[in-house]
Amino acid sequence: MQTVAIASQKWGMSPSQITNEYELTEAQVREALSFYAVNKGQIDAAIASEQSLEIANG
Repeated sequence: MQTVAIASQKWGMSPSQITNEYELTEAQVREALSFYAVNKGQIDAAIASEQSLEIANG
């Protein structure tokens, strides 16, 4: 889920590009992006937290 959100929002990938890159169906990508739209704040916080941990653990 987070990967789909990052690919779409930060990397600017289209749903069809995400479908091809991650071997998902278009329905799965649409579902993930819909879920992200409804839960954006929580998902963005989780992404930021993971990125902070990655930086700290370098």
